[in-house]
Amino acid sequence: MAIMLNENEVKEKKLTLRSRNALLEIVPEIGGSITRYCLKTEKQTLNFLRPVIQSGLAKHDPREMASFPLIPFSNRIRNGHFKFQGREIKLPLNFYPEVHSIHGHGWKVPWTVKEKSENKATIEYQLLPDEWPFSYLASQVFDLEASSLTVTLQIKNTGNSAMPVGMGLHPYFVRTPQASITAKTEKMWINDAETMPLSLESVPEIKLLNQGLIVTQNALDNLFTGWNREVLISWPEWNANLRIFADAPLDFLVIYTPADADFFCVEPVSNVTDAFNMLARGEFGHGTKTLLPGELIEGKICFVPELS
Repeated sequence: MAIMLNENEVKEKKLTLRSRNALLEIVPEIGGSITRYCLKTEKQTLNFLRPVIQSGLAKHDPREMASFPLIPFSNRIRNGHFKFQGREIKLPLNFYPEVHSIHGHGWKVPWTVKEKSENKATIEYQLLPDEWPFSYLASQVFDLEASSLTVTLQIKNTGNSAMPVGMGLHPYFVRTPQASITAKTEKMWINDAETMPLSLESVPEIKLLNQGLIVTQNALDNLFTGWNREVLISWPEWNANLRIFADAPLDFLVIYTPADADFFCVEPVSNVTDAFNMLARGEFGHGTKTLLPGELIEGKICFVPELS
């Protein structure tokens, strides 16, 4: 039976979910973030997501976590400014020293636990209008079934006017010398020096991804379109894979493989970088959804481990 908790009972607590040999840890107060997702076998513990270390927890920095949500938009909005249905909207710049607003609100705010059982938890936060002149209720549902993890993202418009939305997940995976990413995509957005989109093109990385892109050999921070919503991440050193499945509206894939880092990111998202400004300019293919009062948008990401 699920246990209903109030905010005081869960404040500053890490939630732990278990199912068979799978373990999931969540810290709602730090951006609704995951801190660990692993499998324990007879021989070893496999951390598929980069586990947080104590110094990261102490800093309360979502970028030090294993994963955080992208709500109510993914990636950057140029200069934190866009127009929507005749309104001029100026957002705070939340990623100093960058001059763009990034990743929305969810990763910067505490979330509240609404429900928890042994293998499932629901957390949420309510945003009231401020610089973002719309109100909404965001939810994350974490569900361990056997060794697989499903994360369900939801945004409900609780205001009286339409609002633009996007969503996604920003997981950090453990980087090893042979780790690879395999995915079917069609085109990649070429970025400028500020990681803002310039042009949508067919590039050699499309073929590499289709065959299995070696993380250590390719430095990327780009969004891919035409994604079939499936990814295979392989760690040959571990004899382990992780399959990722997403559903609509998570139709785009961001791949971030910084050089000389201990992680890489594969992010299912619903909108292109700077999508709200693309919408305002009347362009297509941006992924922005317009959510009417009372409407709900939902996206699911499923992580399925494979051991050989």
